[in-house]
Amino acid sequence: MKKTLTNREKEKLSRILEMDSTLIEKLSEHGILDTSACRAAIIRSEYYEIRNQGRHNSGHIAHALADAYGLSRSAIDLIIYKKESNKKCTCTCCGNPVSKYKFTRYGGLCDACLVKQVEIK
Repeated sequence: MKKTLTNREKEKLSRILEMDSTLIEKLSEHGILDTSACRAAIIRSEYYEIRNQGRHNSGHIAHALADAYGLSRSAIDLIIYKKESNKKCTCTCCGNPVSKYKFTRYGGLCDACLVKQVEIK
């Protein structure tokens, strides 16, 4: 995701939080706002706003939001349904993110560390 909020996103955030837009601007200038969390709140709000109109399917809305924000459809689904990413585990050797499947399958190692352990005679 982008590192800063656009003016349009700041306006939407002030409307969602019912706060003055100048306060949102000041918080953004000082780097106090978590842009990922703010953007997720905006996306979630837009999704439910469009969904409540009843004119569009949830899949179409998610696809439109993915196009509008430059994210993948799965990232939008994670935001909308407040799910956790599957990459919460880290390699016990190097600390790189590993999927839960690979973490359990390879004993906590990523692919690169697993390859390093292979002994060729």
